[in-house]
Amino acid sequence: MRLTLEKVLILKDVALFAGIPEAALSDIISASEETAAMIGTDIVKQGELWNDLYIILQGQVRLHKDGKTIKEYNALDVFGELAALDAAPSEITVTALEDTTLYKIPGSALYRLMNEHKALERSIIQTLCRRIRSMRTQLFEKK
Repeated sequence: MRLTLEKVLILKDVALFAGIPEAALSDIISASEETAAMIGTDIVKQGELWNDLYIILQGQVRLHKDGKTIKEYNALDVFGELAALDAAPSEITVTALEDTTLYKIPGSALYRLMNEHKALERSIIQTLCRRIRSMRTQLFEKK
């Protein structure tokens, strides 16, 4: 089990939390649950309600649909921001490609944290904007 200070230092290396004050990072740690997924385990299943944000501490996951890989994420990557903000049945499955350790933050906790820490709110909005721009670019390149 990691100490809170060690967890805060890990979050400082996660792009989503860069520039977030340590007090806010400590609150994020308090709101998160450390969980593990063995290789081959589905963390999120297509069709199931998804309402959590995940931070990968170690390991790698694959986002896929109908056997086709959409994206892979590694240690210190974050996924599920949109799901945490707007719960809905998942359109994809997320599977651990190796033994993976994650922090899981429920959507309700994320909203509370965003309300209490405006820097976190801004960072999440900026991250989602970057992802939308990237997806838009990919869409235009396909045309």
